[in-house]
Amino acid sequence: MNKTFTLAFLAALGGATLSARAQVVLDGVINASEIGAGGKYVSLGAFSPAHVGNAGFGNAGLLRMYGANTATKLYIALAGTIEVGGNNFQLYMDLPNKSGVPVGTGLPGIAGASTVFGTFGGGSIGGTKLELEADAAIATTGNMDVQAAIYTATTGVAKSLGDGISTPASNDGVANTIPPSSTTGVYSLFAGTRVAYKAPSTPTIDITSNPGNANGGGAGSYGLEYEFNRTSLGLPSGASIVRVFAGYVSGDAYWSSDVIPEIPGNGNNNLGFSPDFTNQTLYPGTQAATLNVVVTSTRQADDAVVAMSVFPNPAQGESTISYQVQGGTQAVAVRVTDLLGREVRTLLEAKQPAGFHDFKVSTNDLSTGIYLVKVQVGDKVANRRLEITR
Repeated sequence: MNKTFTLAFLAALGGATLSARAQVVLDGVINASEIGAGGKYVSLGAFSPAHVGNAGFGNAGLLRMYGANTATKLYIALAGTIEVGGNNFQLYMDLPNKSGVPVGTGLPGIAGASTVFGTFGGGSIGGTKLELEADAAIATTGNMDVQAAIYTATTGVAKSLGDGISTPASNDGVANTIPPSSTTGVYSLFAGTRVAYKAPSTPTIDITSNPGNANGGGAGSYGLEYEFNRTSLGLPSGASIVRVFAGYVSGDAYWSSDVIPEIPGNGNNNLGFSPDFTNQTLYPGTQAATLNVVVTSTRQADDAVVAMSVFPNPAQGESTISYQVQGGTQAVAVRVTDLLGREVRTLLEAKQPAGFHDFKVSTNDLSTGIYLVKVQVGDKVANRRLEITR
């Protein structure tokens, strides 16, 4: 059974949604003023074991992962320090309007060693099994190269996002924009992406001099910040669901102990080549965090609470309806109507526990055209248009 680890990307436990105002400054530092409610960073998990020189990858690695959201941007920050050289922070993303490598299926191998997502003498990123559908990944190396991988269910491609003249990142906290020439075709997901990374400078450049090393990746941490365009990622307006997973990996595909969400009880034991994160015996817990990104300025309160999305849309053969149940078990109804509100099909009437839910529906027996999908959770109702094509 697929496990679901839900970290609601909300401003408070009561379900308040995130502000549409930007509260993040892209400078490689997670400042205290950037953490909290209202469009600021929310913690998405931490790597808690201490970094020591003779364990894991030594005095480098991950501390904590954060996320923030505005009407036009999605921010992910990885507090920590990358060892100078080929090691890298990798971020995997499951996006609502994309179809990538299914959960528990090994990542397709990518030939060559020109990127950290490729194949090397000792092993390959290919074969790694994740607990999220892998649609895309982005990595920043200790050499300050930013690289990307794009996946379908059976294939993968990867390249450096540099322009061939300069590296697309620096270690001084200066924000750099990925060159437009590097984000064409399938790499357009990362169009307009900005990157900022700050490394410690004194007395050492390793994680022991990172201010966040003393407080578990809290306020003041140095690290890596990404600013993604919601439009480029294909995130619909209103509510969207994104799943993310971060790891610290060598330049030749060897996984360190540092992953977020972390593996309970694993400590500083490195994971090796092509780990299977779905194997509960080896890797307990769930190595995937779920982000509910909501823009309240475009939707009413009910819609934000239900956090509904429909993808792919337009749909051809099958679509997935995602939504949130808050506050304990509640009655849930999912229905399809025509544009006049006449019911076409009842998909679900049941009580469901709190959390995020995905509901797959075949569209083969629906005529081409425009429909409304209605999700009611308790007394909260959300609607989305669904276009059926052939």
